[in-house]
Amino acid sequence: MIQALALILAITTTEYQPIDVVAATSLSLERTLATTSATQPDEDQSTELAVTTSLWGKEGHWRWGLVGGWAEDVKHDQNTLIDFGVEFEYFVEDNLSIDFGFLGVDFDQTGENTNGFNFTLQLRWHAIVKERWSFFLEGGAGLLRTGNKVPSDGSRFNFTPQAGLGFTFDIGNNARWMIGAKWHHISNANTYSSNPGRDSIMYWTGISFPF
Repeated sequence: MIQALALILAITTTEYQPIDVVAATSLSLERTLATTSATQPDEDQSTELAVTTSLWGKEGHWRWGLVGGWAEDVKHDQNTLIDFGVEFEYFVEDNLSIDFGFLGVDFDQTGENTNGFNFTLQLRWHAIVKERWSFFLEGGAGLLRTGNKVPSDGSRFNFTPQAGLGFTFDIGNNARWMIGAKWHHISNANTYSSNPGRDSIMYWTGISFPF
């Protein structure tokens, strides 16, 4: 009897292993934290991804826009023009762009009215840039070809130097509303026998979009 009891106690002592409560609790906590980290993204990283940075006005970026304007001859108010077309901007430096315009033009003038095509090339410098708007200065020139002479005693081919100022406003989705006023000149630079020229004040507007 005593020998049997000693044998049972020996077997029980060998199989029994005490549970380490501290180690088990630590392991469970580590697994819980690992699972939580894997299923929930880092808050700072999520916030950073949610912020989109506007590339408007940054060097090396292209934009395009629809533009249109109205101008009146400063000497003969019956001479007016309306133009409408597309413009492409490339920012050669921050806040400084070179702009290519492709415009259809309709002339209402003394003599025979006409229409034509005007290609323009100019620089636009955003001298004051705020979070939601900018103020710019611009200047350049272009080539104009019309069906009839402009002015009516001038020529069908002319140059169009111009200079002005304006504002842009952020209207959301990286689009900009543009408004401006400028001096707009038409002449053939004495490449024809008659060069009466024409000076107008033009008011224009447009919307610019990113590529």
